[in-house]
Amino acid sequence: MRTAGRFRRHVRPVRAMLLGGLAASVVAALMTWATPWPLKFVVDSVIGHRPLPSWLHGLPAGRGPRLVVLVGAMVAVAAALAAADYAATRLVATAGQQIVFGLRGELFRHLEAQGAGFHQRRRTGDLLARLGGDVQAIQSAVVNAVPTLVRNVLTLAGMVVIMVVVDWRYALLATALVPVLAVTARWYLGRIKAIQRRARRADGQASGIAQEVLSSIAVVQAFGAEEAEAARYRAATAEGLEASRRAIVAQAELTPLMTLGMTTSSAVVVLFGARAVLSGSLTIGELLVFVAYLRGMYSPVRQLSKLAGVVSRAQAAAERVVEILDTDEQVPTVASPRRLARATGAVALEGVHLAYPGGRSVLAGVDLEVPAGSRLALVGLTGSGKSTILRLLPRFVDPDRGTVRLDGLDLTTLHLGDLRRQVALVPQEPYLFAATVWENVVYGGVPDRAAARAAATAAGVHDVIESFPAGYDTVVGERGSTLSGGQRQCVAVARAMARDAPVLVLDEPTVGLDAALESVLLAAFDAVAEGRTTVIVSHQLAGLRNADRIAVLSNGVIAESGTHDQLLAARRTYWRLDRLQRGEPDSVPAAGARAPAGQRASDPRRQTTGAS
Repeated sequence: MRTAGRFRRHVRPVRAMLLGGLAASVVAALMTWATPWPLKFVVDSVIGHRPLPSWLHGLPAGRGPRLVVLVGAMVAVAAALAAADYAATRLVATAGQQIVFGLRGELFRHLEAQGAGFHQRRRTGDLLARLGGDVQAIQSAVVNAVPTLVRNVLTLAGMVVIMVVVDWRYALLATALVPVLAVTARWYLGRIKAIQRRARRADGQASGIAQEVLSSIAVVQAFGAEEAEAARYRAATAEGLEASRRAIVAQAELTPLMTLGMTTSSAVVVLFGARAVLSGSLTIGELLVFVAYLRGMYSPVRQLSKLAGVVSRAQAAAERVVEILDTDEQVPTVASPRRLARATGAVALEGVHLAYPGGRSVLAGVDLEVPAGSRLALVGLTGSGKSTILRLLPRFVDPDRGTVRLDGLDLTTLHLGDLRRQVALVPQEPYLFAATVWENVVYGGVPDRAAARAAATAAGVHDVIESFPAGYDTVVGERGSTLSGGQRQCVAVARAMARDAPVLVLDEPTVGLDAALESVLLAAFDAVAEGRTTVIVSHQLAGLRNADRIAVLSNGVIAESGTHDQLLAARRTYWRLDRLQRGEPDSVPAAGARAPAGQRASDPRRQTTGAS
């Protein structure tokens, strides 16, 4: 029921089309029911001498003209059946395509809306398998199975009713094995569905491994792990292959069982029917109707049994899709969020605590205030919480306790789209899309080549971009793979400038760059940061001299803060980091370390530093 409810919203827009397809399926079933009757009358009333029923007294009296009319009726019934089949298949298939199109769009949008934690825990390859293979399995069932299912169920039901009307005794003989076949089919369908569920899960795991390996192929090749990864992929695909093989075996067992049951019913009807014809209690034409209906029942039953695999695979796929749609890890928003056109850029953190899943505390009571237009630098050892603070600003994560504010407004009360338009991000590893450079620069905005050029010029990276093989029209490979790290960073800086946001966030923007390009980018950062509130994380202390304030994080708290000169004069953590980067020995013990016994009493500075 839950799965059906998820699809209902996509069915409503195509209800008329589905009803039209259903009506055409009913007509096709009616024509299938009518197919053997002209032949009955030919045998009984043209070849034989049995009188026509009263409702056919309008037919010509002569055998020749009567034969022509009845043969014409056979052709007309066949033509109507073909037209109804065509209409039913086309209408239902078109409606099914639209339903699946809407479902795929909903699933993709739902995945986009989930928070960072969701995507960190889920394997991208498995999500792609649900978006691709699982939705494709649903599409196959809707487009191919639904028309067949409707048509054949109606055909079977109508044939049984007509056989009961003609002679209930032979109808009972013909359908005596139906309950047994129904129980058998139900058992096999449950078994196939369980197997298909395991197969879909295994396929998702295999897709996850493939995505993981291919996205990090350079590392795989550098460490010579191709064979190991190929073996891991083969193991995952072998599980899915074995599950699929078992589903095929179950399907192969079901179809012959259905065929055997229907053939047995036909044999019983023919045995007793032939005896009835010989005794004169049944006409040859009536026996032909029964045999034709039995043959007609045989085809739908066989087709329905073959659909078992398709339907079971679609059911398992639908469960996986609905499981994702029922997962709601979106960034929480208030009922009536506050709209914000453009902020001045004042940022504040008040008593912010945050722990990641597993209980590891990252921030333990951070207070920060960044006035509009000022520059704050965050430094500290790896894992001290610097990048986490950056992720708080666009609400990629929310604090467990405390408040983050923009222009004095709690971020959780703001419209999420408005908030994120206030923040321009330059990450440590900028992600570029498989598009031209200028399209990457104006990503998320109006696609305007001139605007991209203007943004790059204002940021001071125009000359670097012009040096690319085709300048702004250079096509960037997936994840920016055709550009160097520095070139990708230049495009990211231009993108931040094109964003024209009041808050600029820079996460290790110059790591791994040569001195010349680092100098270009530092100048570009100054240009982009002009008039904007800037928060930068960097281990390169030389580039932080112009920051209005530097906050040093340690174990999730701010250990010290001030300007570059003030922190050097304090001769504490920042001073030690600076000396280490300049290759000078650290003559001051690290925080918490004990000075040599002979120096503790004579060097109060060492005692003070050691206690800090």
